[in-house]
Amino acid sequence: MTAREAALKALYEIEYNGAYSNMAVKNTLKNSDMSERDKALFTALVYGVSDKKITLDYYISKFSKIKLKKISKYILLILRMGVFQLVFTDKIPQSAAVNESVKLAKRYGHGASAGFVNGVLRSVSKCSEIEYPKEKDEYLSVKYSFPLWLCRKWTEEFGFEFTENMMRSFGESKPITLRANTLKTTNEELVKMLSDLGINAEIKDGAVVTDGFDIEKNTLYKEGYFTPQDTAAMKTAEILAPKPGDTVIDMCAAPGGKTTHIAEIMKNSGRILAFDIYNHKTELVKKNAERLGIDIIKTDVRDAAEFDKSLSGIADCILCDVPCSGLGIIGRKPDIKQNEDRSPELCKIQAKILENACIYLKEGGVIVYSTCTVEKAENEGITGAFLEKHGNFEKLYEKTFYPHTDGTDGFYICKMRKK
Repeated sequence: MTAREAALKALYEIEYNGAYSNMAVKNTLKNSDMSERDKALFTALVYGVSDKKITLDYYISKFSKIKLKKISKYILLILRMGVFQLVFTDKIPQSAAVNESVKLAKRYGHGASAGFVNGVLRSVSKCSEIEYPKEKDEYLSVKYSFPLWLCRKWTEEFGFEFTENMMRSFGESKPITLRANTLKTTNEELVKMLSDLGINAEIKDGAVVTDGFDIEKNTLYKEGYFTPQDTAAMKTAEILAPKPGDTVIDMCAAPGGKTTHIAEIMKNSGRILAFDIYNHKTELVKKNAERLGIDIIKTDVRDAAEFDKSLSGIADCILCDVPCSGLGIIGRKPDIKQNEDRSPELCKIQAKILENACIYLKEGGVIVYSTCTVEKAENEGITGAFLEKHGNFEKLYEKTFYPHTDGTDGFYICKMRKK
């Protein structure tokens, strides 16, 4: 199977069967005999078409006499792949993008499909510049491929210029950042070990920054020398600042990146109670801890929004890295853009988790509340209401990280102390 046909099948699973793009890519590559070059093309097509769907459909609608809703499923996906190659890549010849799409149309459509695909894509290839909508929110939606409801929401909250810069930054590629396991090594030593394996690496803003490589197959990763993690997410455990010997609760721990970072800061001394709602997720925390050589983490399958009286007043530190809309990690998970607005229901869960955490915390202890979203309702909206309700808590730190201003994922951290 060619890279393009594999991408077509994966995109069909994502679009019509609800598969996540990262899982569709992973499952295909696991059972594939494609060359490394074809694997790269396949991956670029799946992620690229998933990310740029709104923009691609806009191009198709401008050059197709048939309305999008009436185009058959496979042919629409083939058109999206073709337009993506023509508009958003510079290493694929236009002739290859068109001809390979036509071949797929012959295989997955009826007699006239190939001619239709050929006509649309050749029209796109001749277009030097397309005219975007003049209305600001519609312009953002089409230009950066974000749903219109989100464009309207963000321009109202942040303003047009800030929103455009943020959306543009989400679409830019970013280097991989690694957190050295301080129980085994240092940043400097990790850079040297990676360099010895032929991987370019340097230290930047307290993290190891590298070019792309297959992390899961890397020997140093398997032996627990590092964890891939965004620099904003790394700040969470650092700002929590637990001490060796502390009792820490991680209310929503999976997959364990922040949990294990807390353990490293504690020098693997003390106790960490790591909760998550599903067994398969707590298993991920266990596997990460085992890989890193950490043995102070005790996992438990539980709903952090459900109160447990037995935990009252036991914790020196608590991390509430709560379930959220994920709108700060769109650059890594483009599927998130396709979700409906879930903030109202998520805010209720987030508030419950924080309320429970404040009872589990000792006097003088600290809570860090964090999300991987830029939504104000889920961030300062939650902590602001909490602090207003609980006069015995004081805010020690608060920051929202944005991709275009901080060079990180969109992320929020608030540290509060129980007086």
